[in-house]
Parts: sequence; structure tokens; C-alpha cells
Amino acid sequence: MTKKFIVVGSGKLAVKIAEYLKSNNLNVCVYEHKISSYSSVKDICLMKEIPYHTFTSQEMSRQLELDLKLGSIMVISAMNTYIFPKHIVDDKNFFGINYHNALLPNHRGMNAEAWSIFEMDKETGITWHLISSGVDTGDIIAQKVIPLDEKISSLKLLKKQCDIAFETFLEFSNKLISGDIETQKQPNVHLKMHKIKDVPNNGYINLKWSFDKMVAFIRAMDYGKLEVLHKPKLKLDTSTYVWNSYKVLSCDKGTVSSKDRISVKDKNIVIKKKGVDKKLLLMNISQGKDF
Repeated sequence: MTKKFIVVGSGKLAVKIAEYLKSNNLNVCVYEHKISSYSSVKDICLMKEIPYHTFTSQEMSRQLELDLKLGSIMVISAMNTYIFPKHIVDDKNFFGINYHNALLPNHRGMNAEAWSIFEMDKETGITWHLISSGVDTGDIIAQKVIPLDEKISSLKLLKKQCDIAFETFLEFSNKLISGDIETQKQPNVHLKMHKIKDVPNNGYINLKWSFDKMVAFIRAMDYGKLEVLHKPKLKLDTSTYVWNSYKVLSCDKGTVSSKDRISVKDKNIVIKKKGVDKKLLLMNISQGKDF
């Protein structure tokens, strides 16, 4: 029986990989872990005539068990929130690879792009690795480094990572298809894994942070309209504020603050730090609720 290729994931990356495999006349389908009632992946797959199914976690496990009983499967996990159970990964008919949006073993788990920015890493990247029974612990197939600047947001970084992930996938895809993939062990270090519920500083700016750290936090929380980590918040006295947009501005000549200052005016909040020649402008603010 022909090996079945299953792309498990969401977003454009999963569809592009499935489309590429289909163009190579392979038996491919897309499984998506159900997180909402609407799926753009479903619409694109239907348009491109790629078989598509959506499952809850339990349904996904049952479907993969059925697939494994029928023969060998190769799973390509890309932008995927489903965690593969050990009994599936250990099955003799299972082989799988996963895309992770960081340089493993750093930032294992969810929303790695945000944590790379929040922790002010100098660089991040992407990793393709084998699926193992641990989360993001499998042997490494390929990695690419992405330098981080002081302006990039989580949304922009995520898009850049997905583009590089697809380019990298193409580089080793022939060996993957032929079953001749090369790997190397991950460094044996025990770093914190980010869970889906984890949010940098629980979603709040800390006014005691340095100016650069505050800006890093806001960029890390910035997924545009997606609001993956919810809106960031600022607590002042008894009030909690959210905002629609932000800017980092240079202070006018001679206006560098001699102490930390924060002002609320005309639906904006301006934050200045002592001795820093920049200010943080939070625009179109409104009262928010505590998490």
C-alpha cells in the first residue's frame, strides 16, 4: 500500500506543504486540530482539491490509530497544537516531523516567537525535528537562524519564520520522501517549556522594567488582530488600561526625563524612563478588566 502523508496543522504553511506533496503525486491529506468553528485551511484545501478533515484531540488520536492499522504514515506537523500521544509516536508504522518556531532546545512549547522577543534574545530561528514522545524534544533535521532587531513584533516574526520554514522544508523534502532523512541529537538541557496558557508577565506591563524591556513586552504581545495572547494591559492605581496601537518616539531635544514619568491625556498614555531619550506612546486607550 502507498504510504500516506498527513499534514497536521493550521495556516498557510500547512497548506503549502500539502500542496507541494500533492504536486509530487503523493497520497496526501490535511488534518487540522479543531480550535474554532471556522477554518481558512478547510476553504483553501477544498479549492486546491486536497482532502481535509478537522478533529478534536480525541478524534485526532482515534483517526491516527485507524491510519496506522492500515499501513505506514508520514506526518508533517506544521503550526499544530495537537500533541501526539506516546503510543502513536512509538507505533512501528509512524514516522513524523514537526516544525517549531524557535531554535530548539530554546523556547519549547507554545508561542515561541513571543517568548524570544519578550526575553530579548539576540537571535531566534526555526527548527524542523522528529516527532518524539516529548514536546519539541526530537532529533533535529534542520535549523535556520533569524537575527532579532528592536522593532519586530510577534506577528511579523511569525510570518517570517513560516516563510523560512517552508523554504527549509523544500531543502530536505526529497530525502524525507525517500526515507533518507539525516538528523542530530538535541543538546541535553532542561529549559522551561511554554504552555498554551502562559503569557509574558501574565499580560501586564511592569513599570519597573527598563524602557527596552517594556517595548519588548509590547512587541511580544503584538499579533495584530489575532490577539493570540490577548490584549496587553497596564495597571495604574485602581484603573486597568488597554490600547489599540503604540509607538516608540524620540523625545524632543532637551526633554529627556530626569525621572520615570507616566501621563494619561487625550486617550493616550505616555511613558518615559529616567535618562532615556525615547518615550512609549500607548494610543486610543480604554478601561480594561483584569485577567
